[in-house]
Amino acid sequence: MKVDVVDRSELSVKFVLRDCGVAFTNTLRRIMLSEVPTMAINEVVVLNNTSPIYDEVLAHRLSLIPLKTDLDRFNFPEECSCGGAGCPKCQVTLVLDAKAEDSHRTVYSRELSSSDPFVVPVNGNFPIAKLANGNAILLEAYARLGRGKDGAKWQPVSACAYKYFPRIIVDSELCTGCGECVNACPKGVLSLDGDGKLPVLKDPLNCSLCKSCVDVCPVEGAIKLDPDDTSFIFYVESTSSLPIDRIVEEAADILSEKCDMLINEFSGGEEA
Repeated sequence: MKVDVVDRSELSVKFVLRDCGVAFTNTLRRIMLSEVPTMAINEVVVLNNTSPIYDEVLAHRLSLIPLKTDLDRFNFPEECSCGGAGCPKCQVTLVLDAKAEDSHRTVYSRELSSSDPFVVPVNGNFPIAKLANGNAILLEAYARLGRGKDGAKWQPVSACAYKYFPRIIVDSELCTGCGECVNACPKGVLSLDGDGKLPVLKDPLNCSLCKSCVDVCPVEGAIKLDPDDTSFIFYVESTSSLPIDRIVEEAADILSEKCDMLINEFSGGEEA
């Protein structure tokens, strides 16, 4: 299998997976969505809430605020030495104490005070509630590691998708080089080659495989556009809880561990 990174930023990455099958590609996608752990608020104790927002709605809003996560510093509660009772190795406490004194105001995520300076909202500008004059909110929220399969609030990605890499086949004996297919392409990913005779894919990453080029061709069979079932264009976008590289690497490690477990089961429980 080969991996070619074609575009990368702090929050997203686009890469091409080659020499693999759709089953592997989809498994990697599903693991990113459901198996890579992050920190999220899981429990909220409301001590005072005179805002117009119900306690349950307030707790739900808090749970969906992405938190910065360091996977190397925290354990899953069920795997922690405290037995899930809640300790600094598996739980972080965030306190919100907000009040509108003289006029109405908006409460933002930056007002959450964390017991761990490294586990904070990824952005301080998430609105939590609007308070009228005299309204107040006082609560304690408890964040822990979790997986996306247990709740969407633990998903580390806001987008995770792939599509087939396009494969164009032109019959040079049938193609007349009329350029109708180039003009019909809605995304402009086709062009004529250097000799101006045969169509080529100049931007395969943006091809949607709509086959408008095939439909408009006046000569049947002159051009074919099919998906390459061994190459896939992958796009991943992080919520900022985890670095984008760590999400992909962690998903690959989890997939490798699952494969090792399967091999171990088939080998009768012996180490593979």
